[in-house]
Amino acid sequence: MLIWLDDLTLQVLCKIYKVCRGMANYEPPSISVPDKRSRAEVREDFERELEELDLSALEDLKQKALDASEPEEFFDLKDDLENSLVKFLRFYSAFEDLNSEESRKVSLKEKELKLDARHDWSNKFRLFFFRVLASVLLVVTLFGIGYIENRYDWAKLPMTKYFSPTVTQP
Repeated sequence: MLIWLDDLTLQVLCKIYKVCRGMANYEPPSISVPDKRSRAEVREDFERELEELDLSALEDLKQKALDASEPEEFFDLKDDLENSLVKFLRFYSAFEDLNSEESRKVSLKEKELKLDARHDWSNKFRLFFFRVLASVLLVVTLFGIGYIENRYDWAKLPMTKYFSPTVTQP
């Protein structure tokens, strides 16, 4: 039994055959499991991934990107490239912030204020110490003079006869 096919039918069959041959290597996408982690856990994992990126990892990623020739290979590197760009942008913004003129002025002013505060506290302590020392010396001197005057006759002051601690009887 011979089947006669026209050109159009033959072309359609050839296309179907090519599609089927191309689908032999086709892998269906994996079923994605929903992520049930909290936002904090996701953020911690992301930060951990960024910490793992160092200079050698970035150089390896650059070499993989240069060696990639197919679009699928670029899609495989997409997450790593995004993470490396996030880390680069963070370092760049931190560098810009630390290198800015305002940041330098603020840090210099903070150091000056800390130094002034340290000197200010030392001056306050010194002033407080000498005031307390002077008060203690005054009180000790007065008590000492009172004790010596009361204990020894030779130390009686000339005007003490006018100030008698006893009350005179009329």
